[in-house]
Amino acid sequence: MKMDVKTAATVAFIIGLLIGAAAGYLAAPKGISPAQYQALLEQRDKLQAQVSDLQGQVQSLQGQVKSLQAKLQKLQQELSGRQQYTVLIAYKEGIGYYLTDAKGRALYYFAKDVPGSGKSACYGDCAKKWPPFYVENLVLPPGLSREDFSVITRSDGKKQLAYKGWPLYYFFKDAKPGDTNGEDVKHVWFVMKPDYTVMIAYKEGVGTYLVDSKGMTLYWFKKDSPGKSVCEGECLAKWPPFYVEEVVAPSPIQGDFGVIEAHGGKQVTFRGYPLYYFFMDKAPGDTKGQGVKGVWYVVDPFNFPPAMGPGGY
Repeated sequence: MKMDVKTAATVAFIIGLLIGAAAGYLAAPKGISPAQYQALLEQRDKLQAQVSDLQGQVQSLQGQVKSLQAKLQKLQQELSGRQQYTVLIAYKEGIGYYLTDAKGRALYYFAKDVPGSGKSACYGDCAKKWPPFYVENLVLPPGLSREDFSVITRSDGKKQLAYKGWPLYYFFKDAKPGDTNGEDVKHVWFVMKPDYTVMIAYKEGVGTYLVDSKGMTLYWFKKDSPGKSVCEGECLAKWPPFYVEEVVAPSPIQGDFGVIEAHGGKQVTFRGYPLYYFFMDKAPGDTKGQGVKGVWYVVDPFNFPPAMGPGGY
């Protein structure tokens, strides 16, 4: 009797099932039915699936652990490097960014010093309250340049570190990192910021006045009015306008600056009045423009604009 291909395949499939069932029965432990054995197999497969899933989670956690270990190592390296810096940059609300020593103690500049002169104006009792800052090995973090630092020799023979020509000091009342108790003391002591564009200087016979970061004097013109400059032509040749993209100044006056459109460009203002240089000032400390023609004056930030009545300008 001949069978067609379809019938033969069906018979073969049935025989295969019978053989598989018989093999499963023979493979099952004695005393356990094939159904019980099959249930155990299914339980085993579920456990194997759970193990595989847990192994996958372990691998994922191991990857996270390695990533966190790498971040921790990088942070430790940064902290280790930071501990080696001898000058740091700190930040404080109301002050902004300022320089500190390796332990976080604030560093200051003295308005009576003349930047670039290589001299300090603080000695005796002054130096007891404002000890000079000096480190032999200068190690700087990103954001500070070695070219901005120099060493001066004081008249007492001691060395002192200067930043952009300004000698640096501590304040004796700063007891811990973050203290800035010396800010604006007597209107002549200020924290040293890394990026000053306007500073406060002091000169006998002149008093306190505004300067740029290099110590060059800034002036105001009595004929100007708030928000407007009337210095044109030959006037501008002698009194160039002062402008910087960002004003960074001592904290007591930080919010007193603005910018106006003038002379085909921009000009910084202080409490509304435009600021200028004087062409005859050649070095920091020069104030040759003071009182010129009775209309040009230095800018005293603690008395500005001055009284215009009797006794005023």
